[in-house]
Amino acid sequence: MANMQVILIEALQGVGKIGDTVRVKGGFARNFLLPRGKALVATKANAEKFGAQKAELEAKSAEARKAAEKRATELSGVSLEIARYASETGQLYGSVKAKDLVAELAAKGIETTASHILIGTAIKEIGETSIRVALHPEVIITVPVTVTRQSA
Repeated sequence: MANMQVILIEALQGVGKIGDTVRVKGGFARNFLLPRGKALVATKANAEKFGAQKAELEAKSAEARKAAEKRATELSGVSLEIARYASETGQLYGSVKAKDLVAELAAKGIETTASHILIGTAIKEIGETSIRVALHPEVIITVPVTVTRQSA
């Protein structure tokens, strides 16, 4: 697939900030960035259109970042404990995935989505670990997770 140049309308972790012109894979641009309104194809007309909206978009992003920072301070100190069936060696029968963590956070009154959970791979053994929750592309908090053996 050919690469594509786009102008970012939103800050995206690992991609760039608002207003950056970046080169991304064509499929990523066509299937994710453009349909969801996160970027514009880098053309002269779109650059002018973005220039007119830049201040407004940056103000919205700054407001969202402030709200995320406030939420991050409210969430500091939150930890999760999840009980799962496991073998004697500590291997889980199954795993703990992002959707499980979203459910645990919801039980504590914290609304989020699986796309905000930066877990990497699923947790597959008993023990302590930490996950990252992206409240905003520039505001990421770390939440400790303890996986324990569930009793029968």
